[in-house]
Amino acid sequence: MADAHLTPEERDSLAAELALGVLDGAARSDALRSLMANPNFSPDMIGAWDRRFAVLYNDYTPVAPPETLWPSIERRIADGLQAHPALRQLRWWRAGAFASAAVAASLALVILLRPTPTVPAAPPAQVAVAQMVGAPDGPMILARYNPASGKLILRPKGVAPDRLAPELWIIPADGRPRSLGLIAGGAESRVAIDPSYRPFMTEGATLAVTMETIDGAPHDAPSSTPIAAGKISLF
Repeated sequence: MADAHLTPEERDSLAAELALGVLDGAARSDALRSLMANPNFSPDMIGAWDRRFAVLYNDYTPVAPPETLWPSIERRIADGLQAHPALRQLRWWRAGAFASAAVAASLALVILLRPTPTVPAAPPAQVAVAQMVGAPDGPMILARYNPASGKLILRPKGVAPDRLAPELWIIPADGRPRSLGLIAGGAESRVAIDPSYRPFMTEGATLAVTMETIDGAPHDAPSSTPIAAGKISLF
């Protein structure tokens, strides 16, 4: 569950970890969700850490490990296992495991022959998050979607509308973008997702923003490459 009561230190720490890129998978999604639920959070906080770390990056030169590193580690692990007194116990354990597997297979056959009970459907996801980014030092947009209500909250940073306006797109598995309409460029905005498009707001689908003319919006297709894009993670 998202924590809207993060202390300033916790909020700052999550922003730094996102800027460094040390979070991935569920940990990254949890961090984004907690920050989006915090009323005092702004995407500029992540950008500020990016600028601080940029100075440190220039002090280090990437060095690739030698090609012999991993084979050497694997040989040491294999030699250590062969010499370890627990290896004999492991062999006995494997033999017991094979016997247990045979018993389990017999039980599984009995279970398969029984009528399959009806399993209730899993409850729908309660929240979805996405972090849309583009070029380094470019726009960043945090998105939080509630599948139950169909409401999408966006917090943009670095999006500067001029004669063109930012337009939001959902790109599902078929690869065809669908417009979710124009969004505000400099402030938090809320979008009510059309019911016909809600099935596309799934795990792994892409949210993207392009700059489009105001006339004719929502458009049938984007006219330029996205300034920011990111994949949806559902919970």
